[in-house]
Amino acid sequence: MAGRNSTRSLLIVAIIVLLLNTGLADAQPTGQQKAAGTSAIAFDNKSIGGAVTSHFGPEAGVWVIAETRDLGTRFAKIVVTDERGRYVIPDLPKANYRVWVRGYGLVDSEKVAAQPGQHLDLNAVTAPSLKEAAQYYPAAYWYSLLKIPDESRFPGTRDKGNGIPENFKTQQQWLNFIKTNGCGNCHQLGNYATRNIPEALGRSESSQDAWMQRLSVGPAGHVLARASRLTLIGWSTGAAKECRETGGQHDVKPESLIPSSHLSTKPG
Repeated sequence: MAGRNSTRSLLIVAIIVLLLNTGLADAQPTGQQKAAGTSAIAFDNKSIGGAVTSHFGPEAGVWVIAETRDLGTRFAKIVVTDERGRYVIPDLPKANYRVWVRGYGLVDSEKVAAQPGQHLDLNAVTAPSLKEAAQYYPAAYWYSLLKIPDESRFPGTRDKGNGIPENFKTQQQWLNFIKTNGCGNCHQLGNYATRNIPEALGRSESSQDAWMQRLSVGPAGHVLARASRLTLIGWSTGAAKECRETGGQHDVKPESLIPSSHLSTKPG
């Protein structure tokens, strides 16, 4: 009787193990099944398509960029991956392309050669640090860090008190200049060129002095420098003194994201 019970127990255990293994096999797609999932993306011979993955799995919401210089001028198209990391770059002129991945929390992946009609799976590269990831943030992100003066500081009294230029009577007038009808009409603000002081311009005692030097160079330097003195806050007031004493870095919340090599101004 004991032997029969033992045999029955072993049989039950074997059946349970078999069921568990079968369930795990069904839940874990094979390499062929994974490949079939990505190759099922439909696109024509004028497109490049595939899937983007990293060591975290499929990468949703990242940019896939295809670029070529075979067409007489630089040509690029950018698309965004879906929730499964899939992408299709459509309607590409016949040319040799370099394709790579870019996104928040990533650094640019290796640029892979491809042609229209080709299936191309890509590997996203996770940024090794927050500092390096931050260098890929769009210009609008950096420009959004600009500190907006409180409404109570308007109208401006400049040297007589609040440091706001006198030609700004309201906060809305100031915002109109900063966001709509100012430098942004001709220049992208917040990009690398507008948040970095080239080392070739030398070192300055404060970020304020460094930026005045930066704005003064070039064919339109005298115009930019004059406009800055008329419109920017606190060039010769207590606010300017504070800027000099702190190197202008005291209000920059994500300062830790910026590599020290990119901070070319000397703290005061």
